[in-house]
Amino acid sequence: MPFNRPTLTEIIDRVRSDAESRYGQRVPRRSLINVMSLVCASAVHSLYGYIEFVSKQIFATSAEGKYLERRASEYGIYRKQATNAQGTVTFRGSGTVPVGTTLQTADEVVFETTTTTEESSLVANIQAVNPGANGNLESGTVLTLVSPIAGIESEATSSEVSGGTDIEGDESLRERLLFRMQNPPKAGTKTDYVAWAKEVSGVTRAWCYPLELGPGHVTVRFMTDGLTDNGIPTAVMVERVKAHIETLMPVTTILTVVAPVAKNLDMTLDITPDNAEIRTKVASAVKQIIQTEAEPATKVLLTSLDRAVGSVEEIVSYRIVSPTDDVPAGTGEILVPGTITYV
Repeated sequence: MPFNRPTLTEIIDRVRSDAESRYGQRVPRRSLINVMSLVCASAVHSLYGYIEFVSKQIFATSAEGKYLERRASEYGIYRKQATNAQGTVTFRGSGTVPVGTTLQTADEVVFETTTTTEESSLVANIQAVNPGANGNLESGTVLTLVSPIAGIESEATSSEVSGGTDIEGDESLRERLLFRMQNPPKAGTKTDYVAWAKEVSGVTRAWCYPLELGPGHVTVRFMTDGLTDNGIPTAVMVERVKAHIETLMPVTTILTVVAPVAKNLDMTLDITPDNAEIRTKVASAVKQIIQTEAEPATKVLLTSLDRAVGSVEEIVSYRIVSPTDDVPAGTGEILVPGTITYV
């Protein structure tokens, strides 16, 4: 039977009752024995709390922090560290920009050039100085030189800078640990490729398609939810995942790692009541159900979309005008949240 941790009040009553039984009479309210009973009960309650905490760290489903890392390390799984964003930047002017030149954004995210510009092209590769998702930039972001360079304008323009990820959280690490425990390695099965892809920082979902391109071929697709638009991986992330899997896979495999092609799932809704706050909640619920159920070349069920809209408590009544059936995705495609139109 399960053990129920006693409350502080219950412990106080137990200690006081034990003291009275040994004292031989009821303990006076202002006696030293009563005070000591309260002190002892408080200490015992703290010990119960520590025992409860320790018991949670024994299991992968409830361990946290360093304890979860230790459990995962027993299976050769380690927390994914933060990574640096990478991209290119274009300068204007005449001259040469050396390696190690520092630039920064308006909010003081600092980058460093990793290549020297040539006279024929003032384009250099850059990398965020500090790891993390805040180093990811949209194409066309203006960067400013920290120190001036003769002949070079102080402002430069970046391409899309991507690949920056934050350190892995407990829930992501726990998910990978449980996946490994439930799917032991078998020297190159589908689950192995999925696990290998998820070992790369920023990867949240992954799928493996053996023989999609013929005998000996293995195709891997993955998503980077929360890191890129609609979770579609950038070229930098694709190369990272491919390079990592190549160090682990059987040498006879012909590997293809590719980003899924986004297919918008548009909806038309009629809801009552209808206001901006409710629309925001509807969009969030629909996005969550799509991210949960969407996989390359699979359907998102109409019943799932119906369940998502119906989960918004403020809605009194609603009707899904479109789609009118399950929404499919073709080979290599994955459904992502599209436009929601209200009538």
